[in-house]
Amino acid sequence: MRNILLILLTIATFPFSLFSQAPTADSAEQFGIEHLCEYLNLRPDDIHFRSDYTEPDSFRLEKVTALMDKPLGMIGYTAELRNAYVKSQPEVLAAILFEDMTTTTHQKRLSPYKPTTSELQRNYNLYYTNATLNQMLTKAALYIDIIIPKSTEKALAQLTRTQRSLLTNEFKELLVTREEEEFYSVEKMDSLEKAEEQYTEQFAGFGTNIHKEPIIAAGIDFLQQILPELNRLRKALKSGDADAKQIIKGTGYLPDDASESYLGKQPGWKIGGLGDDIYTGDFKFILDFGGNDVYNLKYNPKKPHPTIIIDLGGDDLYRSLTDFTIASGCLSVGVILDYGGDDRYDARSFGIGSGYFGFGLLYDASGDDRYDGDTHVEGAGAFGLGVLVDEKGRDMYNAALYSQGFGFVEGFGAIYDISGSDSYYAGGKYKDILRYDEHYLSLSQGFGYGLRPWMSGGIGTIVDWRGNDSYYSDIFGQGASYWWSLGVLYDSSGNDYYQSYQYAQGTGTHMTLGILVDDFGNDVYFGKGLMQGVGHDYSCGIMLDRNGNDTYTAYDLSQGAGSANGVGVLIDVNGEDRYFIKNKKNTHGYGNPRRSFGSIGLFIDLGGSDQYTGYGDNNFYWQTDSRWGGGMDIELYPPDSTGVTEEAGK
Repeated sequence: MRNILLILLTIATFPFSLFSQAPTADSAEQFGIEHLCEYLNLRPDDIHFRSDYTEPDSFRLEKVTALMDKPLGMIGYTAELRNAYVKSQPEVLAAILFEDMTTTTHQKRLSPYKPTTSELQRNYNLYYTNATLNQMLTKAALYIDIIIPKSTEKALAQLTRTQRSLLTNEFKELLVTREEEEFYSVEKMDSLEKAEEQYTEQFAGFGTNIHKEPIIAAGIDFLQQILPELNRLRKALKSGDADAKQIIKGTGYLPDDASESYLGKQPGWKIGGLGDDIYTGDFKFILDFGGNDVYNLKYNPKKPHPTIIIDLGGDDLYRSLTDFTIASGCLSVGVILDYGGDDRYDARSFGIGSGYFGFGLLYDASGDDRYDGDTHVEGAGAFGLGVLVDEKGRDMYNAALYSQGFGFVEGFGAIYDISGSDSYYAGGKYKDILRYDEHYLSLSQGFGYGLRPWMSGGIGTIVDWRGNDSYYSDIFGQGASYWWSLGVLYDSSGNDYYQSYQYAQGTGTHMTLGILVDDFGNDVYFGKGLMQGVGHDYSCGIMLDRNGNDTYTAYDLSQGAGSANGVGVLIDVNGEDRYFIKNKKNTHGYGNPRRSFGSIGLFIDLGGSDQYTGYGDNNFYWQTDSRWGGGMDIELYPPDSTGVTEEAGK
């Protein structure tokens, strides 16, 4: 059997201690995988994809490449992503995620620009009298005026003017979709596709000369330098050692002809007080001490620069007048730090924690917030790092496409929501015209995406710690990916609801990886097909639910299914679960025999009194009508006479 699988699967000793960031040696899911593989005459190390099925490109991330080699390591990697968060320290999270953006070709990362002695000794006239504020503004000015712009030049130093122009014009079109495309003629659609292929081939010819690292590292360094001063200022304001009204008064005198030489009064800089302020335009730095403020923001990607906004409180409205605003790092660094209030973020495209050849971070400390955007928003990275961190509140996330934890080529996009019952919605605007009349593309919610076959994709993730959450997508989403990338959705606790239509909920399609992990809660998973633990075409998809009485509903090719030499795994560790399917021929542990050497489907339920339609049955082992597919339902932790499982009693 293994000789037949040789093209797809390697036969090498693979002790579980060598899992890439694997679960502990005695984890239930590990036991289940080993046990079912033995029953099907397989070994866990048979689950492996070689890197030379297609010609390797120069944009592959090392992390994705390693996990393609050992796909079961995705389970442990989700725990690493969860543990990357540190309360009130978004810079720590960003630095950890940045480490996983190393490519297989750029082994040595370029550092940010290092300012000269004269640049470090640059002096400003002081208008504000608070020493902590002045120290913070001085550091901010150094990064905004010198370090970040010159890091951008360092990142793009090997590009011609024409190539630089392509980044913000033609390359952007690879991510932009227009509603009117639904009505294009066949000839016009064909012309559009050919143009996009041309853009892709052009970019692939010089894209490896781009070094995104100096920009991202400069942005992280900026946060590491500025946040201690900012936290000291906030602490002084809270304790009464400093007074915002007195700080804003400053010296009380400012010569009209010298305002630009005063720290905090430079062009593009604004310092706002406790009132309700309105900021309109293209800014480099805003510090607002409070009030219900309105930010009407513009940005010109042809003239990239850092944009830093710090708001210390109030119910604020952030509104985009152009693309590339609201914590958008477009060929630069874009940061918003909002420390309180029920805020609304209303973006166009490329915002709300968007890293587009740069670094974008939005940190919201508390409040019931609403995030709305179109494309490449809400934690999205394309040749960059885009992060959205929301620590408290019942929040709403709405986007159309390529959003909500989206990783494009050489990109990492992430949402971290720490508490509150939240709603995530992606789709509903751009129709999937190639497949359906009434369904929409999402490609969001922990989604990685590459351009087949030219460029491998990135890493997209949602990590939600607490709350009863709802996830809605349509085509592609919820821990899924396409072409040499990784999509992760990790929900730690709460009674959650997951709904999608196709290619979702722990699914990988076309040489790629996807995983959905839910630790606690009575959850509901609903969709049509290619979901709930599916790997299609040399891909691996994993769905893991550790606790709770859960309900799984799908039509076909779902719930632990491998297709076209893929591997699909569904594991439910504990709880009284219900599994509903329409077509039992390709579900519940199914591996089809494509290309003569097969696929693998594993269905594992390790506890509880469960209900099935399909192959499965309570307390039962089975093999499906496929050579390497099957499932088991056992009581790994049988209840004692009191009804308490052995595991729960530990």
